[in-house]
Amino acid sequence: MDLIGPATVVSVAYIDPGNFGANIASGSAYGLDLLWIVWLSGLLAIMYQYISGVLGLESGKGLLDHIWTKLPRLRPLYVPALFAMALSTDLAEFVGLVVAFQLLLGLPIYLAAALGSIDVVLLLLLGDKRRTYFAAIGALASVVGFSFLVELFLIRPNLALIAYHSIVPTLKSGEALYAASILGATVMPHAVLLHSHIVEGLDRRRHRIQTLYNLGLASAVNAAMQIVAAYALYGKAVDISTVPKILEPLYGPLSGLAFSVALLSAGLASSAVSVQAGTLVLERFLGRGIDKYKARLTFRLINIVPTAVILAAGFNPLDLLVYTQVVLSLVLPAVLLPLVVYASPYISKRLAIAAHAATAFVILIDVLTFV
Repeated sequence: MDLIGPATVVSVAYIDPGNFGANIASGSAYGLDLLWIVWLSGLLAIMYQYISGVLGLESGKGLLDHIWTKLPRLRPLYVPALFAMALSTDLAEFVGLVVAFQLLLGLPIYLAAALGSIDVVLLLLLGDKRRTYFAAIGALASVVGFSFLVELFLIRPNLALIAYHSIVPTLKSGEALYAASILGATVMPHAVLLHSHIVEGLDRRRHRIQTLYNLGLASAVNAAMQIVAAYALYGKAVDISTVPKILEPLYGPLSGLAFSVALLSAGLASSAVSVQAGTLVLERFLGRGIDKYKARLTFRLINIVPTAVILAAGFNPLDLLVYTQVVLSLVLPAVLLPLVVYASPYISKRLAIAAHAATAFVILIDVLTFV
């Protein structure tokens, strides 16, 4: 069975720099307390991505096409929400790439920011070669997974504690913001949108297997991020650029290098997902087709100057990553609600009820961030 395909591309959205930020921030602040929501978010991601793919396969149209044709009066509300989604996603990936180049090459901020747009070049080279494109994204995602496997081997966490916090939910005061960032970083609205648009050529069985395999692995990598942060960074004042300096004295130089390489690979791989989603948004907004690299340049040029200025001014990149993922969590219901409605004729009633209940949970977490 071929396990590499559209779900591979979508899955890398769940191991992007935003996930690094959400998991590192929550793990360093609350230890393993929010590990349960990492696993739950992974399960929700698998469910929604499966539903999204089914919608595309069975209806012959992607979710954004359904929204545009069936909810024309809501377009003025959807356009700013979708642009916020695309900009927040690109911002997280850009910050991750800039920090990774600083860590690996020791570059000053302005050179790292310039090099941080290398993903535009990669996309231009690979975007029209579908099979090579999928394989390249899968290879980068594998680097991220292997890097965190190395981290877990070096840290040797307590498996009993991990099992406990994986299944026992808690949400203490102040944790809702981080829970929302984990949700936004995992059940990413742009990835849910995209899957329904790129799933052509599969049957439902292959789609189901690819989704379970790729999204299951991505969920495990997310959990590994949280575990590493909880064990190595708990109680420490960190930003994402200082993580290798904290890891190396505790677990050796390999731990710092593995983290930096993983961050770079995550930024490069996840750019492929966000640029395709951004292209869809721009095409609907402009009413015509647009090249993928032009879409990437549009969002990157909007982000590059303010992001470089913010980082140069000393703003904590970790906070920036967390807040971008909270924005994605707030946008999620606007994507999930129409997804389940339009996919309902093609899925079981039980699955539709579960999806609506999960959407209500997402909304509850979003509301709690403001309480």
